[in-house]
Amino acid sequence: MALDLGKTALQIERMTDDLRAQQSGKLQRLDHALEVVNGFDTEAYEDQRARSAQTLAWPSVPIVSEPPSARHSSPELPDDFCVVAVDGSHIDVDRHIPARCFLINIGTCVLTYGSQPDAVLTSEPHLYAHDDELVIQDQNAKHRQQYIQGGVLGAKRAVEEIRGLVDAVRKLPPDLPTLALMDGALVMFIDRGYQDFVIEELMEEGFVAALDDLRSLAEKRPLAVAAYVSLPGYAEFMGAVRVSACPYEISDCAVHCGQLSAGSRPCDDAAEGILDREVFSRLLDKGQRSAVFDSTSSLVVNYYDSHGISFFYINSGEEIGRVEIPSWIAQDEAMLSLTHALVLDQCRRGPGYPVSLMEAHEQAVVTTSDRRYFVDLVEESLQDNRMAVFTSEKNRSKRLRWL
Repeated sequence: MALDLGKTALQIERMTDDLRAQQSGKLQRLDHALEVVNGFDTEAYEDQRARSAQTLAWPSVPIVSEPPSARHSSPELPDDFCVVAVDGSHIDVDRHIPARCFLINIGTCVLTYGSQPDAVLTSEPHLYAHDDELVIQDQNAKHRQQYIQGGVLGAKRAVEEIRGLVDAVRKLPPDLPTLALMDGALVMFIDRGYQDFVIEELMEEGFVAALDDLRSLAEKRPLAVAAYVSLPGYAEFMGAVRVSACPYEISDCAVHCGQLSAGSRPCDDAAEGILDREVFSRLLDKGQRSAVFDSTSSLVVNYYDSHGISFFYINSGEEIGRVEIPSWIAQDEAMLSLTHALVLDQCRRGPGYPVSLMEAHEQAVVTTSDRRYFVDLVEESLQDNRMAVFTSEKNRSKRLRWL
């Protein structure tokens, strides 16, 4: 037995004891956070946030233009509507197999409700194997390039997912109210340590260009665009709670609290260790959504051009989910209401999670057996063409049992 479960069980018990000891203090901080939210002054907060923009230690403190204690009930559903969802999976470059390549699989689910119900499920795999497909090239300096693997491949997959969403929406009737839905965030994460030409291709020429296409489509049809985050681990709104609870005129974290440990700063009484969802689980009844908050993420500010990203929290009945939307949806009351109604409806049709995303995931997922079969197909194709087939001894050892 590789894992000693007896020793592990004892460590789990100690972990549980520590968590139980911490729980009482956390509940007190959560009560304090709710007091701050219920007494939140949006004008005073925005003044404080603007004055402290360069000195805050908390990244991406959101813009709050509506009282965060606001609760919005779900609007009525349209008689006829459609939900389009995409998800993706990939097989990364593997140095243990004899060909340098990667695969991205995009799953799409189109569900139509009302007088002409329908369901269309598709899966589109794309193998990248040519030399120019395996790298991102700096067009201004041909000697500079970035191999597409690891985190870069994850970002490329996000680009292909939103492009798949654009393609699916284009095929729909233009008069049918539609929700275009992605899994995860609309703020595409990419390590800012990558060179500018990598970020430009993936963000500006990839993800943001697809947002441009979706906005153009939304100008001609009733189209809402959103991303759904299940069990969100964000404390972004809690940054606003910290600013609101700060006793100083300018929230200069380094000057006022730089020498203080976590838990002893003035704002910690209302925010330390608290997640956004834990606050909104106390505020929102089933079916309700929160106020809309505008992200100030530096990724959005620097790379998203005219697209702002906003977010709200929703009580699906089973969990508090986070919904991210482009600013042009947040500013359109009809499309904001459509987003709320259709996301909630999708969660109710699924086990508290949008059923369209569940189906898109099923189309996209690449299983362990799929990965093994993929490697076998690569090796068989090379052998059929009398090309060398090789692997590392480490990889070979994993296929054999010696004892």
